[in-house]
Amino acid sequence: MKQELIDKLIEILEHEYRVYENIHRISKDKTNIIVEGKVSELDNVVKLEQALVLQISRIDKQREEIIIQLSKEVQSDTQSLNISEIKKHANKEQNKKLEAYQNNMNNLVNELTHVNQLNSKLIKNSLEFIEFSLNLMSNADVVSNNYGQKGETSQKARKNRFDMKL
Repeated sequence: MKQELIDKLIEILEHEYRVYENIHRISKDKTNIIVEGKVSELDNVVKLEQALVLQISRIDKQREEIIIQLSKEVQSDTQSLNISEIKKHANKEQNKKLEAYQNNMNNLVNELTHVNQLNSKLIKNSLEFIEFSLNLMSNADVVSNNYGQKGETSQKARKNRFDMKL
């Protein structure tokens, strides 16, 4: 029974890894979309990411159920049952798969963290640029066609760009 549970757990972990690979791929695509300023595509990518996050949530529930069953089987509490502890109860082949999962997942999470930090900085920079541009436009004075008695423009007649009639 214990070996079957470990096999089920490995299957779930491999599925989880594949979903995270998809999230990573999409995050890298999102970097290009942000750089190119394709807002509609960004919206589609975010929706796709949300769907994958929901899928991860379902996988996590399955993993938790297996961990509960496995913890009863090896007489350990669910909080202390991690991959290192599970490997003590696994056979040689299962150990190799768990080790590979652990290494691959750590690498993937590190890469995903890096890509997400980059995307966050790019979005922040884009928002700062937009805010700067709006401030520049809203504070730009527009000279009116009002002239004083000596032919000079009246300083009082300056208007904010957004106060102009179109």
